[in-house]
Amino acid sequence: MIDLPDDSIAFRSADASDGTGIAALHTASWRHAYRGILPDSYLDGAIAAERLELWKKRLSPSGRNRRLILLAEASRGLAGFVCLLLDEEPEWGACLDNLHVRPDIHGRGLGRRLFAEAARWLRSMEPGWPLHLWVFEANQAARGFYDRFKGDVVARQIKRMPGGVDIASLRYVWRDVEMLANRLTGRPAA
Repeated sequence: MIDLPDDSIAFRSADASDGTGIAALHTASWRHAYRGILPDSYLDGAIAAERLELWKKRLSPSGRNRRLILLAEASRGLAGFVCLLLDEEPEWGACLDNLHVRPDIHGRGLGRRLFAEAARWLRSMEPGWPLHLWVFEANQAARGFYDRFKGDVVARQIKRMPGGVDIASLRYVWRDVEMLANRLTGRPAA
């Protein structure tokens, strides 16, 4: 893996003016990762408008202190983002709802760094909480990423997805976010 230099990426919290850029990256990421999983008609059509509507709502002031939307910016603009929700299925802990990196820089360490920032934020907001996420069972690249950081697959569910298809999804859980943060940053577990 070729890491991006730490000084080439700046992290900052998103605000309402970032919706268009986040939606564009989200759309590009889904088109890259979900081709063959979601219908082409959806990926080539309605996805852009749906992602824009989602991010307009999500970036509203309501509930701002119960979510993290962190952007990673490089000289060429938005390179990636992560979204962590504290009130989405809180019985499972915080929900990592989005983690996307621009497709042309996959495999260079930015996803790991965004994931580490999300874990760090969760530890500061809700110490001791676990973290969970859903990933498409067919998304081998994402599953490989989460498997490297020792997430436990605890459920399989068929979910209705945008585009009108039912897709098998897996819930990953990290019960010890401190240990997860150590794995993400390469520090040995205490």
